Amino acid sequence: MSRIFAIVTLCVLPSMSLAQQPVVVPTAPDLTGKWSGYWISDKNGHTGPLHATFTPVGDDAYKVNYHGRFAKVIPFRYTTTMDVVGRGDGAVMLSAEKPLGPFGTFRTTATAAGSNFDATFTSRRDSGRFVLSRR
Repeated sequence: MSRIFAIVTLCVLPSMSLAQQPVVVPTAPDLTGKWSGYWISDKNGHTGPLHATFTPVGDDAYKVNYHGRFAKVIPFRYTTTMDVVGRGDGAVMLSAEKPLGPFGTFRTTATAAGSNFDATFTSRRDSGRFVLSRR
């Protein structure tokens, strides 16, 4: 009988100590602040610098002000609201859609994890990526 008690004790005690340890769940990053990197077109290979400022809009969206350069000298600015469409494993997934008149609709989907932001974009005549990191 004492052997059974010893075996049960050896089996139960380690599991009891594991049950008392807190479970750590990774949280989605807060994107607030300034980011920098580049954009690149899949269609024609054009690329250039890109900067963005993320400002929270409630709990499930960010206002994003992008600015960069096209053809090394032509500046551009673009502002959109990116909706949070998912969270998990320390990442946040976002999407945005904005009509641009004769240029069609500009669509963006992105994943941000840690200090990295990787997005794809599509429009009537182009597609590509935005690659940013936190400044």
